[in-house]
Amino acid sequence: MPNRTRWVETLSPLQLASRHSSNFFRSCLVLWLGSALLDSGCHSGGGNVLAAGKTLKIDDLRRNDVATIEELYRVVYFGKNKMPGFGADCKPAGQCTFAARLSDDDVSQLAAFVLEKAEDGW
Repeated sequence: MPNRTRWVETLSPLQLASRHSSNFFRSCLVLWLGSALLDSGCHSGGGNVLAAGKTLKIDDLRRNDVATIEELYRVVYFGKNKMPGFGADCKPAGQCTFAARLSDDDVSQLAAFVLEKAEDGW
């Protein structure tokens, strides 16, 4: 039997998600990816390593008028200030990530995940 674990390890979570047709599987990967990104990247533990007043804590989200799924979706999809956009059709190119992009559904799930974590205090 082939070693499937080795194959999975060579793909990023987004590459793996894009190759799988199951919405449930993709949703699980998006939530895992969101958790991994938010726990180890710019927003570790809901913080912000670049701008202290722009954390993902609920008070900062409210103060910055992004404490709704719709506003979080917009920021994740198109980016804002130093944060690049991650949406599949994000424009202009200079504001968007050069890494793999997220589908509309993936961005929606990630926005909901961020808001839920913020409301729970991370």
